[in-house]
Amino acid sequence: MNQYDIKSILVVCTGNICRSPMAEGVLRYKFDQAGLSHINLNSAGTSGWDNCTPISDAIQACSEIGIDISSLRSAPISEQMIQDADFVLAMEKYHINEMIKKCNAPAEKLLLFGDFHSDNPGMDVQDPYGMSLSFYREILNIICQCSDIFIDKLKKHSLENVNQTPLFSQLLKKLFL
Repeated sequence: MNQYDIKSILVVCTGNICRSPMAEGVLRYKFDQAGLSHINLNSAGTSGWDNCTPISDAIQACSEIGIDISSLRSAPISEQMIQDADFVLAMEKYHINEMIKKCNAPAEKLLLFGDFHSDNPGMDVQDPYGMSLSFYREILNIICQCSDIFIDKLKKHSLENVNQTPLFSQLLKKLFL
């Protein structure tokens, strides 16, 4: 399997109004630049938010780096969304646990977005909800850094001998990390 066999990635946070839409926007922008625009990106939240716009500070922080997330709308996570994704990038370990408990998500399909942070792999990406615009900018910087490393690893690794089995994502994790 190679990077062109990956068709869909889902990004998950709590409300799907701050971190995951920022990450969806950043990844979409960076995927276009990296020649990976064939990968479908979506985001969702583990709470019940539905059809809400991203928080204005999330929109502002992204717009400052040329990324428009204003048209994105929140969606609650569902089993079908997880099933349709090749992998799910979660902002916190808590989200991984919630998806396993509430959506019967296979653990091997779930990745912690903070695992792609160069200085602190395995970190939870903090929730900026209710915080200042400058904190949104800090979180966006972390999201950009994790996105760059994720894309770099995605492009560098040939996955030709990996089949999409229940161990598929475990093998990807071993290649990536």
